[in-house]
Amino acid sequence: KQVPPTYSAVKVEGERAYARARDGEDFDLAARPLWVEELTLVDRPDPDHVILHMVCGKGGYVRSIARDLGEALGCYGHVKTLHRVWSGPFTDHDALSFEDLDRLSRDELSQSHLRPLEEGLTFLPRMVCNAAEAVRLRNGNPGSVSGSTLEYGDECWAACDNHAVAVGRYRAGLLQPTRVFNTPQQKSRADAADA
Repeated sequence: KQVPPTYSAVKVEGERAYARARDGEDFDLAARPLWVEELTLVDRPDPDHVILHMVCGKGGYVRSIARDLGEALGCYGHVKTLHRVWSGPFTDHDALSFEDLDRLSRDELSQSHLRPLEEGLTFLPRMVCNAAEAVRLRNGNPGSVSGSTLEYGDECWAACDNHAVAVGRYRAGLLQPTRVFNTPQQKSRADAADA
């Protein structure tokens, strides 16, 4: 279990922890489950520094791991440099530097470097819906989906015509959306359908 940092997006009585912390409020955050698959000592360049390699699940606070390690060792610990090697299907080999982003025009960036939204959802089961249900989902309402044998409450995403519509929880044939996607292409298709 891990206690999130005070300046985090975790909600405390409906308000973000970082907002309460900025207001000078004193509050406690509850420990949350944390999955760490690997935490390896890579190097120790000097007596006060280590280089670690970690693989953890989503929702893990790497800087808090350093804090907790320092506490367990009877000293203080903090992260000096953090390099995220991968997240979901994306790796640092595919990333662009800030210099490259500044150099590229908007057209060059969108045509050759931006990845489809659907690529970022590959870690979740994919469901399908028809156009009418896609409209319901994009409006934040539950919509009928099919395509997998999910358990009640499983997280998944829905697609219509191979385009992501929403992410949410599966509940007996319906997707209850937690995030919806209204891309320009989807908007233009919806406008054409209304015409």
